[in-house]
Amino acid sequence: MATTPKDARATPMLRQYFEMKSRAPDAILFYRMGDFYEMFFEDAKEAAPILGIALTARNRDSDIEAPMCGVPWQSAGHHIARLVAAGRKVAICEQVEDPRTAKGILRRDITRVVTPGTVLDPESLLPGAASWLAAVVPRWRDTPGGAPTTEHPAVAFLDLSTGQFHAGTVPAHRLADLLSLFRPREVLIPEGFEIDILDGVPVSRRPAAWFEQAARGETPSEAGPAGGGFAAAAAARAYAEEMRPGGARHVGEPAPLYFGKRMGLDPSAIATLEIFESSDGSAERSLCALIDRTRTPLGARALKDALARPSTDPMELEARWDAVEELARRAAERQGLRRALDDVGDLERRFARIATGTAGPREVAAWAAGLRAVPRVSSAGAPLASPRLRAILDGIPEMEDLASRVERTIASEPPVLASAPGVIRDGADEELDSLRSLRRDAQGALLAIEAEERKRSGISGLRVRYNRVFGYSLEVGKAHREGVPTDWIRRQSLANAERFVTPALKELEEKILGAEDRIASIEARIYGDLLQELGRAAGRSAKTAAAIAALDLHASFADVAASGRWARPELSRQPRLRISEGRHPIVEALRREEVFVPNDCDLSPEKRILVVTGPNMGGKSTYLRQVATAVLLAQAGSFVPAAGMEMSVVDRIFTRVGAADHLARGESTFMVEMLEAAAILREATAQSLVILDEVGRGTSTFDGLSIAWAIVEHLHDRPEKGTFVLFATHYHELTEIALVRPGVANATMAVKEINGKVVFLRKVVPGGADRSYGIHVAELAGLPRAVTERAREILSNLEKQELDVKGAPVLARHDGESAGEGQMLLFSVSEELVLEKLRDVDVDNLTPVAALSLLASLQDRIRRN
Repeated sequence: MATTPKDARATPMLRQYFEMKSRAPDAILFYRMGDFYEMFFEDAKEAAPILGIALTARNRDSDIEAPMCGVPWQSAGHHIARLVAAGRKVAICEQVEDPRTAKGILRRDITRVVTPGTVLDPESLLPGAASWLAAVVPRWRDTPGGAPTTEHPAVAFLDLSTGQFHAGTVPAHRLADLLSLFRPREVLIPEGFEIDILDGVPVSRRPAAWFEQAARGETPSEAGPAGGGFAAAAAARAYAEEMRPGGARHVGEPAPLYFGKRMGLDPSAIATLEIFESSDGSAERSLCALIDRTRTPLGARALKDALARPSTDPMELEARWDAVEELARRAAERQGLRRALDDVGDLERRFARIATGTAGPREVAAWAAGLRAVPRVSSAGAPLASPRLRAILDGIPEMEDLASRVERTIASEPPVLASAPGVIRDGADEELDSLRSLRRDAQGALLAIEAEERKRSGISGLRVRYNRVFGYSLEVGKAHREGVPTDWIRRQSLANAERFVTPALKELEEKILGAEDRIASIEARIYGDLLQELGRAAGRSAKTAAAIAALDLHASFADVAASGRWARPELSRQPRLRISEGRHPIVEALRREEVFVPNDCDLSPEKRILVVTGPNMGGKSTYLRQVATAVLLAQAGSFVPAAGMEMSVVDRIFTRVGAADHLARGESTFMVEMLEAAAILREATAQSLVILDEVGRGTSTFDGLSIAWAIVEHLHDRPEKGTFVLFATHYHELTEIALVRPGVANATMAVKEINGKVVFLRKVVPGGADRSYGIHVAELAGLPRAVTERAREILSNLEKQELDVKGAPVLARHDGESAGEGQMLLFSVSEELVLEKLRDVDVDNLTPVAALSLLASLQDRIRRN
């Protein structure tokens, strides 16, 4: 039954619950009740199946039955993480009043809201992956019809768990690409503004006025601001503060996105090159996982960023390759550096929790231990000389004072929770030490009272017990209750025991409890002061973390290069893409029992389009992907799996590979193929690399061949763009375009036939293929022999251009006759029929490929007659 805070039937607790829920209507409310967080009504119904806990009810006998479920407060982090992973928001409603002094219902308040994009809890974060909140703010302009549209929206990406912050503007048609690269966990947009969001990513909306207010509350930075992304940056920060007050203290000014200085990768390229996930959705078999030899979470996140946003700055690339080359060559120094990195840990995320006041004592101690490891990293890197490595090492700030401050304050073996006793080290505070001494003495006094009263009463089983509600008491079994001294005062009756108190025990209890309360208060104050002091070192902490991440990334690249026979790329000032003996790193790693056959690639302005033909399973797709992967790795700062590579900088990698549909949008496989192809033709530049695999196969043969031919022509005939293109196809006729377009070259995947068996050599050789060996592949797949034999018969007819009198291929078999029996074939008729066929040809609409095919067919028929 629907209820409201003003519902007369609601209990005081429910009225308070409704009030709290009204403040976070889009979140699941964790309502603190003693040692549990409880959820009610629709929240409970939604959360219970996600958390795998029982759904029960409160107030079953009243007019308002409240469905409910709950989780212990000690394990709340685990349950919050599950809800956040499912894309839900969680509002934490805490008791903000001491139960011992409260009158009536306890005061409660929402202290924070955990959302997928603002989460800080370790249980909700992957150590080696960023956790981005994206804010997208349109810049509206009026159209003739009055409808709003957007151009160059402001975009910001904030990782609250590390303090990383980027902002800028982006062309509207590139927004989806940018979101695919950062892969945010949550996107913040104004109400009424719709954009294409990645599947499964939660969207949070705020009124336009909220965004305006957020922007008014901040001062634009010197970055112009942040490349024009000030409105989005202000919104991201404001949202983080709204969800978690004080949660963005460690976040500095946003860094510009440098959209023009990073290679463009659209969702198709990310998926095709299997950068973060393999084709079957496995992160373990991705390119990133294959080359990830980082030793810290900071380095792992830096690797993902390098692969998602490769550099297009030649100076930056040369500096990165210099660093990787030195580390690859100097094995001892590299291994020493990597061993030193092992002890650093996740400085970024631990500091983020320190700065926001949410870190536990063990986290603080671990952060300080990581700081202690940083000088060992610097020492291990001291012999290194490359300018980039030296700049990184020399730029690490001094952090010894912070590590010492923690060590002087935090106990050597601290508890997990700041609320637990024993957080602060002995000697850190005189008053605390005095109270602890009093407590220790009091414990001895308790034992003395216990011994004295046991002797006086003659009750050997007497024990001093403590209860949080009733305090200290003397506990005896009920069998001895008649023998207790007359000056004992009954305090509590249990099922099998009685508890009493004496004046001496009561006086000691007051001293002990007073000391305990005071100890807890002092420890909380000292710990809070420590977190505030450490939090003021955000700048130094960020610089240290960035240096560690960069060293780890370069050492990881170098380790891969040294162990995998990878080569340093060379930059060419002229357009060039030359790869000698290139290999596909993923395929090579997965086929350890096979020797990977390397292949060359050579593209230049003179021959910048390569049409690759060859058999199914011959390696065409692998070849295309390995070329693009080498370019991606090189511009990420890595060496490449090849004997050598010379390249000019590539601004974008475009791919159109495989079959996919968007049925929910009403887009067929062929429509998706054409949409992606259209985007490539529209956006590719003179510095782009285009990978096209089997374009045109989603429609009829003649349609598909015509489209493929026209696409190659279009890419060739734009000298102002000069795009490098690898085009794999089964349309053998497409090889003929090299006869009329000088910038097109042909290559094929070599095969060898031995005793009727086909062997795929997986070697790229000049020239074109004359067939696809598709029937051979069908045999390998287990297609029935009768089917493959019939397919060969049909193929033979097609290859001979056997046509009936109407010009249709002779494929059908009539009952009792073989193909062609009883039918008039074109090659047996007079030349007049050939002339008649020519008269019917629509020359104006005949493509070059179709004309050549028709001419060859008619010529063959005349010769055979």
